[in-house]
Amino acid sequence: MATIGHVTPTGPAESRLAQLRGVDDERAYLYQIVETISCGPDLEAILRGTVRLVCEAVACHGCFIYFVQEGRLVLRAAPPRYRHREGKVSLAIGEGLTGWAAKTRRSAFIRENALDDPRVVHVPELEEELFQSLVSVPILSRAGEVIGVITLHAVAPYEFSRKDRDFLESTATLIAGAVDNARLYEEATARVGLLTELSTLSQRIASAQSVTDLLTLVVRGCRELVGAERCEIHLLDAERLVLRAASPQRYARPVVDTRGLWLDVLRGGRTLGPEETSALPAILWGPQASGTPLFVPLSVGESRVGLLCVLARHLSDDARSVLTAIASHTAVAVRQNQFIESLKEKNLVKEFFETLARSQVGGEELAAQAERLRCNLDAPHVVLHAVPWESALPSRRHGRRAEVARPESPEWAEVAGRIEAAIAAELPGAIFDRWETSMRGLLRVPAGGGEAVGELVRRVYGEARTLAAGAVSVGLSNVCRGRDSYPHGFEEAASAATVGPLITAGPRVFGYEELGPYRYVLGADPGVRDQYQDRLERLVEYDRRRGTELLDTLEHYLDRRGNVVGTSRALYLHANTLRQRLTRIERLAELDLAQEDWLSLAIAIRVVKLRVLRRSARDERRTDHG
Repeated sequence: MATIGHVTPTGPAESRLAQLRGVDDERAYLYQIVETISCGPDLEAILRGTVRLVCEAVACHGCFIYFVQEGRLVLRAAPPRYRHREGKVSLAIGEGLTGWAAKTRRSAFIRENALDDPRVVHVPELEEELFQSLVSVPILSRAGEVIGVITLHAVAPYEFSRKDRDFLESTATLIAGAVDNARLYEEATARVGLLTELSTLSQRIASAQSVTDLLTLVVRGCRELVGAERCEIHLLDAERLVLRAASPQRYARPVVDTRGLWLDVLRGGRTLGPEETSALPAILWGPQASGTPLFVPLSVGESRVGLLCVLARHLSDDARSVLTAIASHTAVAVRQNQFIESLKEKNLVKEFFETLARSQVGGEELAAQAERLRCNLDAPHVVLHAVPWESALPSRRHGRRAEVARPESPEWAEVAGRIEAAIAAELPGAIFDRWETSMRGLLRVPAGGGEAVGELVRRVYGEARTLAAGAVSVGLSNVCRGRDSYPHGFEEAASAATVGPLITAGPRVFGYEELGPYRYVLGADPGVRDQYQDRLERLVEYDRRRGTELLDTLEHYLDRRGNVVGTSRALYLHANTLRQRLTRIERLAELDLAQEDWLSLAIAIRVVKLRVLRRSARDERRTDHG
């Protein structure tokens, strides 16, 4: 049987002397432990000194001190031979003899054949296959809570005795209070250091010049700050999470579909622990990933920016709080940088569109702008033009304005933004220039041709329309092939968006070809007047004052090539009533329908009606806005 001081008795006198010496040796070592504890609150020094003194006093193979951390026993101090295992070996409460001592709050020792005891769990990192005898003693705080365990290992033929256990219990009692105080001091010091490093990192985050630099800085800083194995930032792109920065660097960039159940938790704005995201670590890092995962949402208010992902051996509560603070700073900085970069890109796109829409295109300036935006102008494109349209055009009949239902609709920016995002997701390379009162887009024609573009835009518009009926009018040009065609494309798209709702009494997606005969009068100079337009304006004024429909009657009559019967049927009029109207038209407008140029007169009617529709819409909006 082993005793303190390694004295082996040989007879009665020698046995008594050995016992006295053992008591003296035990007291001497306990005094040294007290002195070690009294040196100050340096927990590292206390633990190192305790391990050394206990190993010397008991002559054991190893003394291991475990602390309870987040429900597990983590190796905190070990002899030099096993020092590289500190912080890496952990046991569950109740696991092994060490865990048994923590769970039962009782000391335990195994005299021999330790591995045969059912309470023992083999830990290969500590070479436990060599051990013959074990003893474990719980370390209790002042409040009586288990804060750790001291475990001794002995190699055969050495066997621990009850006296060794008693000595270890005395040691645990002596160091419990000191360890408790030192841990509090260490935690406070670590917290101050963590906050200092957090302040430094926050300043560096605020001074980052680009999103790429910012994210690289954050993942490296977070990994160093909390001692993580891996740190990554994934940003939201539509409904996907895309890896944007990683430490250590990796080149395989996973894309995670955020429509899974775990995103519903993320939208709650909470930090996600391993119990809520058991599948996510395997998705991001593979099935072999080991450690404690932590996922912190990057958010600004209700807006979700992305996800800060950390994988570590251990994360304290302070580390979690620090990561949450960093995530908040990062989200704000990302939004600021994205806003600045979007303004730069927005100005570049605006200049590019302005250059492209001019009548004279080409040259080095346009080529340089197209290259920066990765736009191949030699490929076919369709120009899109969208404008806000708060309500359908008010109809007028008999001089009275019909009441038009005005749906509650969100801001133009929200609807236009949804249309832009949906089109961009299905037409890679689409370029948009969105402002407060309009949006222009350049859409690359896919293999299906221009018809495929029209179908896509109409489908997207239909989905957005469920959100805000009548909020946006969209125009599409004919397919542009070659640089000289783009100025016409911009004009066609703008005309379709603004004129289409006027001639159909409501907004939707209009192709330029759908404007019909109005295409031929859109280019007319509004300042140029001819005799027909001046005379037809008299009919417009008469209709306005009297509530009649003389201009519409003349248009129908000319469209049917002077067929009185066909015109009267189309207008639900008696033939004699139609003849009376035609007589009144000739008198008011000073026309002789038998002698006039009907083609010129029909074109003039389209010009005048378009002018009236635009004027009515303009007056309507002016009235709506006070």
